[in-house]
Amino acid sequence: MSSRRAEIEAKRAKLAELRRAREERAKRAQLIDDQQAPVTRPKEDLDALVSSILDQHPDLSSTTDSINSSNVESQAKHETESPPEIPESVSVSSQSIQPPNVIPITPHSDLYHANPIEESNTHNAPRASPLHDTTDTPKSQSERASAPTPKILYSKEVQTSPIHDQDHTERASSSHGSEDGSSHLNTRASSPTTHTELIQQNLGHDFTDFLLAKSAVIERVLDEEYDVMTDYRHMPTDAGEPTSDSLRHLHTYFDVSMDTRSVTDMDWSTIHPELLAVGYNRSRKPASNYDGMVAVWNWHLRQRPEFTFQAAVLLASPFHPTLFFGGTFSGQILLWDTRQGALPVQRTPLSFSSGANTGHCAPVYSMRTVGTSQAPQLVSASIDGLVCTWTMDMLAKPQESIMLSNALHPRSAEVGVTTLDVCTHDPTQFMLGTEEGNVYAAARYDRAGVAAGLDTAAVYVGHAAAVTHLEYHPNPRGRNAPVDFSQLFLSSSMDWSTALWRALDKRPTAPSNTTAYHYPHANPRIATSTRTNPLAFRGGIKNQASWTAVHPLCRFENQIDYVMDVRWHPQHPAVFAHVDVAGRLALSNLNTSCERPWLTATTPQGRGLNRVAWERGDPATKLAVGAMDGRVHLYEVAKHLVVPRGDAEWTQMQEVLEALA
Repeated sequence: MSSRRAEIEAKRAKLAELRRAREERAKRAQLIDDQQAPVTRPKEDLDALVSSILDQHPDLSSTTDSINSSNVESQAKHETESPPEIPESVSVSSQSIQPPNVIPITPHSDLYHANPIEESNTHNAPRASPLHDTTDTPKSQSERASAPTPKILYSKEVQTSPIHDQDHTERASSSHGSEDGSSHLNTRASSPTTHTELIQQNLGHDFTDFLLAKSAVIERVLDEEYDVMTDYRHMPTDAGEPTSDSLRHLHTYFDVSMDTRSVTDMDWSTIHPELLAVGYNRSRKPASNYDGMVAVWNWHLRQRPEFTFQAAVLLASPFHPTLFFGGTFSGQILLWDTRQGALPVQRTPLSFSSGANTGHCAPVYSMRTVGTSQAPQLVSASIDGLVCTWTMDMLAKPQESIMLSNALHPRSAEVGVTTLDVCTHDPTQFMLGTEEGNVYAAARYDRAGVAAGLDTAAVYVGHAAAVTHLEYHPNPRGRNAPVDFSQLFLSSSMDWSTALWRALDKRPTAPSNTTAYHYPHANPRIATSTRTNPLAFRGGIKNQASWTAVHPLCRFENQIDYVMDVRWHPQHPAVFAHVDVAGRLALSNLNTSCERPWLTATTPQGRGLNRVAWERGDPATKLAVGAMDGRVHLYEVAKHLVVPRGDAEWTQMQEVLEALA
């Protein structure tokens, strides 16, 4: 049984080999037919011409014989040393040339003269071995021309002859080599390499970075607006020019990756005034990347951002041109260096509980930089009331941590911080806005009998809803200014208003205990309700905590929706801008009016605005507004409207503040 099974397996292998050889012959025949055309030669004319020449010149016969014999030897030697090539045509007789028949070379079939009674296969005729080829004399040629042509029969079996073992081996190796080459070509043809894939395979990261950098330079040049049709021989007309008392919309920055995102924060670079860092929240598309995003836009490159990072709240370092900070929803703070790509170079540890050594575990919505270029620091605040101070060269552990607590609140001592800003003249003091609408002063260190943390002795009561943004006066001229406005700060709220405040220099004296005590809040219903009144929880007036209400100097209530952001002008002491959810940008000048906005504009799409930021250049005539649809609109204000007129602006503003007080 084992021998029978072996025979069956051998026959199966032989049939598979024959099937494969038949397929290879068909493929090769088709390939040769497509690439090479058959060559036809006249038979009778050629034979007659050769016979006549040899009969007239018998000397040439011997010479021809010697040449033919030498040619045969050289041809045999050449074919023995090198693999055979595919012939154009094969004939049985060397003189009587038959019509051409294209015959491929196969590694498993040989030419041999078989018995006529055997089954013939004349469809594919392999090339005869060069050892059987001979060169005949003219006489033998004429005799063979008249003789009948013998039939050549082929067997379907794979034949092997010991005489042709070496030739067969060489032919098989060459055939396998050609098969491997053809299969390699077919593989490459089936998977064509695109131009982009070829560049990615052959070019290194250095060349890619170089290409991206230089393409950005070219795009900046192409984005420069210049009127080539300007005629310098005529006086310019005022037609088509923007009026001096209106805002001019310059450009809208948008990318498809910002679709379904809204702007959460913006900040201009201090060292490169043309760079604007914009933070976006999570995308609302379920199939896209849901993380926050930071895009660094260039005013001269309008089609795409210069860099992109992953965060929602951001801050550009005022001490280094390539550093950007970002706050995340998980509480981590990330530091990016534009020289190192899109991945952060440093990050704070991911914490699961707020503490002095762990950092934030709640969303970070506000960050500020303090200190100098030699010793810079970062102050961050999370929604759970934790304020941390970090050194910029090490984010592994906070340098200082303060957990704010509100002893006045009847239910929870936790302070929901929504915004924070550090005092310009004293970096140890800062103001913070809360979710309930109150503004509190806080200190980073203990001083004069006052503990570090939230100062509940003075509560800035003026907003009935959450405070969206808070900013100290920049005091641009510092000590050289004729009047010090560093105590002023602005706040915006969801109660549709913007407020101007003056911070207290010292703690107020404790008021006398009276029965009129109520919880500090701008909404009377919340302040006097028994559900929030501390008297209902703390057993009477004698256990109450003392506090003093501080009211704003002025309130701006011309908005028709939530006021999401407010920013002072960097150079002008009396100009500030604020935006609302209705899509309106408003500029106010305290020296002009304290009741109505100075300039107003609506975005082209009319979508709600979330953030506004003035440029850091001098003069700061451009400001960017971020919309809730992910678009950033760039506006320009007339130069003479925002450039201060010497000390007169400071003196006039001081008079306005005295009148408001």
